[in-house]
Amino acid sequence: MLLIQRSLKIQFRAIWTNILLTTPPNYADRLELLTKLVVNDSLNNLEIANEIDLTIVVIVIGAYWHQDLQEVRSRILALQSQSNADIQELVLAYAIALACRDDLHPRSFISQICHDFNNRKLLSRDPVDQDSCLRQLQLAQKFVEQGASMITSHISNSGLSQAIASSLYYFLSTPHCWHIVNQRTQRHPLINHPQVIIQSGAIASAYLGEIGTPEQQNQELLTRGVIFGDQLWAKWAGVFNSDLLPIDDRLQPHSQFLS
Repeated sequence: MLLIQRSLKIQFRAIWTNILLTTPPNYADRLELLTKLVVNDSLNNLEIANEIDLTIVVIVIGAYWHQDLQEVRSRILALQSQSNADIQELVLAYAIALACRDDLHPRSFISQICHDFNNRKLLSRDPVDQDSCLRQLQLAQKFVEQGASMITSHISNSGLSQAIASSLYYFLSTPHCWHIVNQRTQRHPLINHPQVIIQSGAIASAYLGEIGTPEQQNQELLTRGVIFGDQLWAKWAGVFNSDLLPIDDRLQPHSQFLS
């Protein structure tokens, strides 16, 4: 059990570090607040300011409630009453949750999602939107299998137009390397550019449990990502005794944002 928890801690570190590296500058305090609301199950008090906030909340839900997909699903569906959350957000949350469970298989993920979601017709406000999203996911899978370029995959009217489909296209094309995923999304051609960068990086970091060694990144953000991840893992695991944490972790100036 300890090995499983330690692995999950590493995944949480990677996810939160990715968020800090891919969100706007000075977003850390906002991330702290949104994470706290999800962990404390206080989404009724949530005010989502923009699409980035929504994406972050969905990622946190997928990670924190990963052990129970029904809990993930119920919380994303609840978001529909107070935000623009819909089927795309549910797909993102599932990807994060399955990655945290070590059950995300890049070659079969989209087939799995389409099979599961086709049997559930009330996951979206509009069944037409749900069908459209699933078609976009299948198109993303097709482009990945064909080795299609970023430009080819996003040609107007015949390519990917939804953020989650683009995010999965980038991740599934190179699931072995967070850096390549991040570099490719930096050149993403569409208006949902920030969402795609955050989403694809979050899926990749959850799947890999690392983001490698960013050479020219803000060391303060890297350190804070580790602290955030450790705090979330401790809350999730119910571990509040520092004697159960590795010595190097006990030396970190842990914040109390989840207390």
